[in-house]
Amino acid sequence: MGTGILDYDRLNSERLQPFSHDVRIDKKWNFNRITLDLFLDIANVLGSNTPGFERYTFQRNDDNSGFATTDNNPLRLDGSNAIPVVLENNDGNLVPTLGFIVEF
Repeated sequence: MGTGILDYDRLNSERLQPFSHDVRIDKKWNFNRITLDLFLDIANVLGSNTPGFERYTFQRNDDNSGFATTDNNPLRLDGSNAIPVVLENNDGNLVPTLGFIVEF
């Protein structure tokens, strides 16, 4: 309860603009029986906003104890007295990853 329902009839009907730039640095060492690959990968290195689909929900009370309603009564099961809200989803997070790969 309290979230929107996706319209799967419109699946893949719209496209996002390009938004991410990734950088990866690898160093590989070859030994007799194994190969060790150490890498640093930085996703969204420019910190640009990452567009995503919007989230639909209901407005919460100021103390976050439940949903705000138009008639100040408890939320009905069908949500008819709820206050709809659209949450934007366009954060720009830089995501570093450090890892290793062992091949044998």
